[in-house]
Amino acid sequence: MAKTDFLPVSREEMLSLGWRGIDILLVSGDAYVDHPSFGVAVIARVLEAAGYRVAILPQPDWRSREEFLQFGRPRLFVGITAGNLDSMLAHYTAARVPRKVDEYSPGGLPKKRPDRACLVYANRIRECFPGIPIVLGGIEASLRRLAHYDYWSDSVRRSILVDSRANWIAYGMAEKAVLEIARRLAEGESPESIREVPGTVWVSPTASGLPAESVFLPSEEEVRENKNSFAEAFRLWYQQLDPRRAKPVVQGSANRYLVQMPPPMPLSPEELDRIYSLPFTRKAHPVYQRQGGVPALTTVATSITAHRGCPGGCAFCSLALHQGRLVQSRSAESLCAEADYLSRQKDFRGTISDVGGPTANVYGARCLLKEGVCFRESCLYPTRCRYLFLDGGRHLSVLKQVACRPGVKHVFVGTGIRHDLVLIDRCQDYLMELCRYHVSGHLKVAPEHIARPVLSCMRKSYPETFEEFREKFKRAAATVNRELYLTPYFMSGHPACRLEHMLELAEYLHRLGFFVEQVQDFIPLPMTLSACIFWTGFDPLTGEPVYCCRGQEKNLQRALLQPADPKNRKKLEPLLQKTGKMYLLKRKARRVS
Repeated sequence: MAKTDFLPVSREEMLSLGWRGIDILLVSGDAYVDHPSFGVAVIARVLEAAGYRVAILPQPDWRSREEFLQFGRPRLFVGITAGNLDSMLAHYTAARVPRKVDEYSPGGLPKKRPDRACLVYANRIRECFPGIPIVLGGIEASLRRLAHYDYWSDSVRRSILVDSRANWIAYGMAEKAVLEIARRLAEGESPESIREVPGTVWVSPTASGLPAESVFLPSEEEVRENKNSFAEAFRLWYQQLDPRRAKPVVQGSANRYLVQMPPPMPLSPEELDRIYSLPFTRKAHPVYQRQGGVPALTTVATSITAHRGCPGGCAFCSLALHQGRLVQSRSAESLCAEADYLSRQKDFRGTISDVGGPTANVYGARCLLKEGVCFRESCLYPTRCRYLFLDGGRHLSVLKQVACRPGVKHVFVGTGIRHDLVLIDRCQDYLMELCRYHVSGHLKVAPEHIARPVLSCMRKSYPETFEEFREKFKRAAATVNRELYLTPYFMSGHPACRLEHMLELAEYLHRLGFFVEQVQDFIPLPMTLSACIFWTGFDPLTGEPVYCCRGQEKNLQRALLQPADPKNRKKLEPLLQKTGKMYLLKRKARRVS
């Protein structure tokens, strides 16, 4: 097996490399896709590049020990991730109904991973290899690193680190933290001595081992019993997310202490370039060929990740909590090199589906604050921070450079853009050039709602901003003589949203002729601001009470996003008759923008 082939996923593949054992085992709740959009593939390639022998155990049968034992005991540690999604989110809808499809499993089949996958896998690893160091990572571990509200049990749960009895959580993107842990273990240090690594969470048995200048949160016991304590813990933790000023965070747990070290500083463009230049095959492991492949790969197969991080600070979103608020962008040379690699693939047809990230048009954004400390919760809400530098021209430049590579015919922005940023971007031609060359037909945007109280709670821009953008988009599409459409994403059930707000949104969509294809029914993701509001009933940052719908009203709000869908008619008729809005049940033709 050549260096650019897949990493071993079985004992047979390990032996074919001439290895008698491995240094590190990575257990994942996802199928193994060797693509830089999949977290376990990135961590595996980074460790491989550092000289470690790494094996991946994707979606093992957690009901027995056999698959976990096949590589033997790893020399250094076992890394565990639930995959690219929290396993509970992967399994259940907002109505807590089991999903029929898992995009990250072969053939889209569900139930290939357990509920609360990190906990289940960690129990098996400890059973198979007593005493081996365990590192939890990925979105499930990152957003459950302290006591948190869990929507699926409707309760506050302890830190996943305590429940799993792992040694560390490496939260966020974690390349630096995992490399540091691997290096120090390889040098013979004990797990108990590896304590000051940025971007990690660990447990101290005594108060004497706590870092200086720590911020102390209400204990796990307090936040589970008292919603005011829960909100206070969230507020204190939420203030320690900026790596330039963050302090260690400590939360008591029984007779122990959870310690979250500050986030690491963002990667430089050179560091990002090195990661994305690693020998990813960009394909699913061949073992899945007869199982229908891995559906999640389809949407990213010809995409290029241009940057990480999001400055938006949307209350319901976990991106900034995981990737950080400071944008980290790759160089144009690195993006072009990846385009060249794509164009050499036999199945490449000339179209790159996306050059973007969490929000495509924040590529190249940076913070100009050189001195002092920033205490803003968001770079964009309620207004753009004067230190946030935006230049859509940089994004247009790399799109053009990638489009000029041999074999590349089209370069699109598939992940969508923040419409509010277009209106304040210093590049006045951004939207025009985007519509001219880089919109395949539909441009994704996320206004989320049109009711001002809901948007305020979401930390999103007001409806006038979307209307201004919509008109600008229409003019741009007409100017370049292309039939282009907006695909706006709207959400139901968010805190502060009442039935009258959803009726207002339903009327707005009907008036414009929009039919929402994909429903976003609010799910309180662990450790997000919206989840804290949903659980406590008030905003922890302002103290103001917030209405939160549940039960039947939540179902009605969801239905109002698609009132013309026949399956929603019966549940909506009483409400629409009462309010005199039966016309909403009639679907209008979808109009341009």
